[in-house]
Amino acid sequence: MMRFILRLVFVLVIFELVACSNNHSLGKLDQIKTIGDRNPDKAIVMLDSLEIGIRDESEYVKHKYDLLRIRLNDKAYKTPTSDIMIKQLMEYFEKEGSTAEKQEVYFYAGSTYRDLHDTPRALEHFFKSLDYALEFESCDSIMLRNTYSNLNYLYYGVQNYSDAAEMAAKELDMARKTKSDLVVPYMHLGSTYLAMDSARLAEVNFDSAYAHIIRDDVAASEQTSLIYLLNDYSELKKMSKAKACLEHITTDPLKEFSAFPCMAFAQYYISTGKTDSAAVYCKRILDDGTDLINMYDAAKLLYRMYTRVGDTRNASQYATVFMELSDSLDFGKRQEMAATVNNEYQYHLDQRKEQQLRDEKERYKHTLVIVSLVALLLAFVFYALYARRRNKHLKELLRVNSELSEYEEELKAKERELNEKMNQNKTFIKLLHQSEFEEKAEDVIHAIRQSATGRRVMEPADWKQLYQAVDDLYPAFKDRLLKELGSFTEQQMQVCYLMRIGLSKPQIQNMTDLSRATIWRWVKKYDWVLTPDDIQ
Repeated sequence: MMRFILRLVFVLVIFELVACSNNHSLGKLDQIKTIGDRNPDKAIVMLDSLEIGIRDESEYVKHKYDLLRIRLNDKAYKTPTSDIMIKQLMEYFEKEGSTAEKQEVYFYAGSTYRDLHDTPRALEHFFKSLDYALEFESCDSIMLRNTYSNLNYLYYGVQNYSDAAEMAAKELDMARKTKSDLVVPYMHLGSTYLAMDSARLAEVNFDSAYAHIIRDDVAASEQTSLIYLLNDYSELKKMSKAKACLEHITTDPLKEFSAFPCMAFAQYYISTGKTDSAAVYCKRILDDGTDLINMYDAAKLLYRMYTRVGDTRNASQYATVFMELSDSLDFGKRQEMAATVNNEYQYHLDQRKEQQLRDEKERYKHTLVIVSLVALLLAFVFYALYARRRNKHLKELLRVNSELSEYEEELKAKERELNEKMNQNKTFIKLLHQSEFEEKAEDVIHAIRQSATGRRVMEPADWKQLYQAVDDLYPAFKDRLLKELGSFTEQQMQVCYLMRIGLSKPQIQNMTDLSRATIWRWVKKYDWVLTPDDIQ
């Protein structure tokens, strides 16, 4: 009896020591987590110091340690190289974790796939984190706000601007509830509305962002936001507001070089007519030679500026640079890739429906097997009673056969539905790489197509010839244009006619004086132009 008592006491002591050890380790992890919210690099060093001892702790503590490492690396902007660790953490916490831990692990799974440029999986896991957050009243509200922010970023990246705007609005709502920074959500909303050609709503949200910066006296820490506002207001031609932003910008992108700020300053100065200052910032971007997208914009701006003032030598020089950068960037391919990612995500969502159909098909199969076994059993029973209940036996057998036929028909219908869905998805992806535009055209259209490979200034007479040629070749197109657009500008009509004769987006840029962003948005917005006129 005494031995049993001693053993029991020993076990209890060991259990208490393990529990104390776990609590001590978890306390340290919580302390490092708090420090990491302010200084992630320092927190990573502190976490590294625990690595050897933590491997002797319980499975729960070890997984909390690994999850904290992923969290700190994300806050320190360290890009992951694989998803191996986060997969293991999701599997563990899905079985053993609390709702709050599931919210956290799926959030960082979304962040991991975002950094690995796997948009469909990033969206899927951010939505899982969102589901757990919304079902748990005491969820991490800051993480919930960041989830909406990431969803806005991902939707914006695949040009799903309507959903991006919805996520930005929810991000703003959470920022108000948590009394956290409102500048970024307003900037997200403004940028999304600008991409949707909603200039008025974009300006309203940019104004709100600027007002919070000035009211809270945080201009020194919001230099990046002010630079974006300088660029956005300049693009909207709101020069008094752009000038107000410039007065609060203390950084000089020429001294501490950064490509986008230089481009924002150039955009501002060209909009105010200070071409010499704009040229200085554009040339600085080209001299650095590291940021291809801003180099492309700078070369284009310089080409147009020198063309307007009649400096043919410099205009020719920067036209050559502009064309070389255009070939290097291949914007058409980049646009196609963005659309592909978006459609792959839609396909990914359709996979859920396919899986539901498969599950339903399996249920029908199981039901069919059960019914078949029951039918066989009944057949044997009825056979044994055949002599006395022949008529009743035949009637029951017919009923069972009828049920079997109905189940077989339902199974075949579900199989057809599944096959149709899978074929639709395959066709959906293939359509990304197909063109519905006809190659046949009259001489005028052929000449314009040929000239679109280089820069060409279209005179009013040229546009008139193009309109006449397209109207002759496609009689229904003009009426359809009026019906679809209602009221429209001359530039919008020009883009639609150039789209109708099959010009690519870079070619349309060569034929018009529009910005790259405007053309890319209009081509997506007016994609109905590419469908035959007799299909409406």
